[in-house]
Amino acid sequence: MDRGSAARPAPLPSGDVTFMFTDIEGSTRLASGLGAERYRVVLHRHRALVREVLRATGGTEIDTEGDSFFVAFHDAADACAAAIGIQHALRAADWPDEDGRSLRPRVRIGLHTGEAWPSAGGYATPEVHRTARICSAAHGDQILASAACAAAAGLPPAAVHRLGDFELRGLPATTELVQLAAPGLPTAFPPPPARPRTHHLPADLKTPVDRPGEYRELDRAFANHRLVSLTGLGGCGKTTVAKAWARRRLAFYENGVWYCRAGNDLGAALLHALGRRAEALRPAIDTAADRLRESKALLVLDDLDRTHAPEVERLLRDCPDLAVLAVGARPLELPGEAKRALGLAPDDVSAAILAGYCEERGAPWTLADCRPLAAAVDGFVPALTALAEVTALGSPGVALRYLSDDPAGALDGGGRFRAAIDNAVAAISGPARAVLLELAARPEGATVDAVLDLCRQRDGSLEALVELVDVALVVIERPAMDQAVYRVPAPLRWLLAGAAPEADLKRAERAQPRPPVAAVLADRLVHPVQLEDARLRAVA
Repeated sequence: MDRGSAARPAPLPSGDVTFMFTDIEGSTRLASGLGAERYRVVLHRHRALVREVLRATGGTEIDTEGDSFFVAFHDAADACAAAIGIQHALRAADWPDEDGRSLRPRVRIGLHTGEAWPSAGGYATPEVHRTARICSAAHGDQILASAACAAAAGLPPAAVHRLGDFELRGLPATTELVQLAAPGLPTAFPPPPARPRTHHLPADLKTPVDRPGEYRELDRAFANHRLVSLTGLGGCGKTTVAKAWARRRLAFYENGVWYCRAGNDLGAALLHALGRRAEALRPAIDTAADRLRESKALLVLDDLDRTHAPEVERLLRDCPDLAVLAVGARPLELPGEAKRALGLAPDDVSAAILAGYCEERGAPWTLADCRPLAAAVDGFVPALTALAEVTALGSPGVALRYLSDDPAGALDGGGRFRAAIDNAVAAISGPARAVLLELAARPEGATVDAVLDLCRQRDGSLEALVELVDVALVVIERPAMDQAVYRVPAPLRWLLAGAAPEADLKRAERAQPRPPVAAVLADRLVHPVQLEDARLRAVA
């Protein structure tokens, strides 16, 4: 055998490489306290013990500087075994003592697995920097690893304590850190000195108006359910309420609150929110479920529709500590789902929303100025949005006058308001449209008994009423604990039934008689589904 080839070092690991960094916690303080000679003895003994374990576990020493080691492994399981072996060896060795206190160095260890290829006798890859940051986040006697390393090593759940996602200095995205556990090693440590990432809620461009009633409803729903749907018409503020409520719940979910818009691929959207990459040849929803399997976390999933229901059900089934707030136009209709429809805002809340629109446009109108107009439109937020421009450019009084003279024209908003209502009506079933028009003709609403009498005239109409409540075209009011009233919001009545708005404007102290709204509004509203009022009533 050629003597030169016998001396040639083994090739460095490549492909999926597990890196290890170790160093002594407080080494500078330890050196100054011991003095040069005694510290040299401790450091020499520490190096000998570490190298002995590395030889036994197949670790390749890349660099050693002072009290630190940089090591690479072909196999993640070997790296984890080496880290545990190092800690055991250090604890079992004899060390000098001072005043009865052992001078055993407290070593911290960081592990990470990632793709890497050697170059010029070393590695030039961000994975090395990530490993170094993980080591810096550990405490003396602690072994921290990335979740990627623990997964590559195939460690059982009992050997891993998940700490959560952290932002490591100078590195993009986040890293999920885990603590390795083994018999004979300590388990209680302070949190890592790194910034935890606990949510993916977008920053608000402006402070949202508080809606405490809706927040309490969501609190009650999540007290007994893991899936809650928040539904309502477009523009009613579902997303704003969901995000504002979720911010208040950050302390309740130790593994974070994560927001995403579902889009065409819910799994991919979730991985982006979680700061994770998709895996090749594997559905993104499978990777997301694996990531969330042991997490006590809240997902706020926006723009959901019923095509996403199987994926949401999969997440809830596979992740027993997961909670989901599903935000969309309609409920998902999954087992165990609690439904909350975002209906009418109280007068003060709706007035604050309108005043906020005016403030954005530089108008001086206050909450008190906007309260009569907000009351006139029943606290119906899409109507407030439609009236924002005329209110800001004129005044709340001007908007009220336009509303009383021609509610359809005042609410038209360039066609957006009517289009939004058209779309909502087009999406519901035929029986639901029929019941909607019947209720729209009753400004005071209908009690349970009246609704039952109405619904018995048609097959499936009770289910239709539930459908209308779910999508917030009909709201439930409870003037007494033993009685519920089902009512169509005033702006919808004006469009659907051709009803005059006087009764509603009386709330704003405008009781003068006005011309009725043309009955053709009902036909124009339901035009996308080609249904007329007479035809709907003929069904009865």
